Amino acid sequence: MVLLICLVLLWTCPGSGSKLDTNIKCVVINLEYVNCTWDDEGLPQENCTFRSRYEGGPEAECQMYLKVNDLNVGCRFSYSEEKLNRFTLLHAWLYSANGSVVAEHHRNLINMVKLDPPYNLTVEMKNPELYLYWNSSNRTKAVCKTSQVRYKINHKNWQLQSESTERNSFSLPFPSTQSLYEFQVRVKMSDTCGKSEMWSAWSESVYCGSMKNVNDTETHSGSSAALMILYTAGAAVVLVILSCLLVHSERLRVILVPVVPNPGKNFADLIDNYGGNVENWLSISKELQDGFKPNFTERTCPVREYRLVSQSSSDSDNSLSSLTDVSTDYQPMHSYSSASTLPAPAETTQTTPTAPSVL
Repeated sequence: MVLLICLVLLWTCPGSGSKLDTNIKCVVINLEYVNCTWDDEGLPQENCTFRSRYEGGPEAECQMYLKVNDLNVGCRFSYSEEKLNRFTLLHAWLYSANGSVVAEHHRNLINMVKLDPPYNLTVEMKNPELYLYWNSSNRTKAVCKTSQVRYKINHKNWQLQSESTERNSFSLPFPSTQSLYEFQVRVKMSDTCGKSEMWSAWSESVYCGSMKNVNDTETHSGSSAALMILYTAGAAVVLVILSCLLVHSERLRVILVPVVPNPGKNFADLIDNYGGNVENWLSISKELQDGFKPNFTERTCPVREYRLVSQSSSDSDNSLSSLTDVSTDYQPMHSYSSASTLPAPAETTQTTPTAPSVL
């Protein structure tokens, strides 16, 4: 029983190594500096003092604290890639206000390097492939970096590509010109220069393709609804305009809505009461009657009739005037009485004079 109590006290004691080693987390940021934080485990809410040193180097207090609500939650201190500090054991201590050790950290940072995300992503379409290019941190050589690309088509699930070393480009064969592609890239330290467990954050997305093609389905319903509302409003305006015209224009009203004869009326009323006037019988307005009246006149054309008159042979002397003008007031047509232009009647025979007989 006493042994169990001692174990519990050792486990909960602030100086316990197993507890303390998990309270401070140190990460090398882009091979530029080291960030050590200690607020993840819910340590006492007071400003603690942080001290650290690399193996074989002097111990120094933190010169730049990371604060949240005016409380120290982390420390940033220098890092040297020339000295390969990440391969050197790092010692760190966290002290409370009364000078007691709150937490400790003893480990090297070879697998705790986090690079900055790639930047300047560009996409270029070269049939039959789509090429993606990017830039990454120049704090380390290309051979020391491993990259990974992910993409999705038309906002669907991400497709993750395999890791590749010494690469700052990616190609996708046979892309669809009717689809939208979204790309992101991340990097980390490769096995060649000391593999890191930590990937960089994903880069900002770069797109290739037509947003219009992708959003056709999404915007079609909205466009259809807007067009339906527009058509409805237009139809309502047209109906209002037609109603106003029908009220103020009797002629237009009759054209669009023809007058239907009253079945109660009969044709006897047309003859007896209206004297054959269909307009009055149908109750057509004066304005409409005047609108349909012709506004032009035609010149009259006089007509004459001629006929041939047969005469006997005894009146051969007068046979030349066989064409009789019914209308005697039209003199220019008398030229038709010439014998050279009119044939003799069939019943009129030409007699040849003979010599007198000698007795």
